[in-house]
Amino acid sequence: MRYLGSVLSAIVALGFALPASANARTALDSVPAEYTPIDNTVLREPVSMSSYRFEINEETGRARVVVEYTYPDQLIYGPNDDTRGPRSSFVQIPGLTYDAAAGAIVYTSNGARNVCATVEIHGGVFGRHIKVRNTGACTVRAVAGDHSEDDGWSIHHYCSLDTYLEVR
Repeated sequence: MRYLGSVLSAIVALGFALPASANARTALDSVPAEYTPIDNTVLREPVSMSSYRFEINEETGRARVVVEYTYPDQLIYGPNDDTRGPRSSFVQIPGLTYDAAAGAIVYTSNGARNVCATVEIHGGVFGRHIKVRNTGACTVRAVAGDHSEDDGWSIHHYCSLDTYLEVR
């Protein structure tokens, strides 16, 4: 029993001595939390993130994150909505690059290198095709945010949908 107690104490002490691996979180974009389809006759609708993906530029070795947004009645109003819904976010962040030799989109931060997506390039009769697959090591999360902006005279409050790249 005494032996078991000292083993447990050693494990707990070792656990506290090891650094915890925290997720890296990088802000991508903030978009309005509500969207008004077509014109002002339709009520404002809440915006949510529908999907995200990684894109590459082979020539420059750059990579970016693309976040798509939607609203509840987009299927109804979408075809007649001149603005085509909430704008997408196209974001390049420091540390996110395309490594052509490894065939991967890599996020490097604080000496750690994480593979966010794999890249396959196929050539064929119909031209080149690029397939990017997320690895799950890098995800995009959207959270509702309350913000304030001071214009020098008064403070304006507004709500937004803030997106973040989270790396394990």
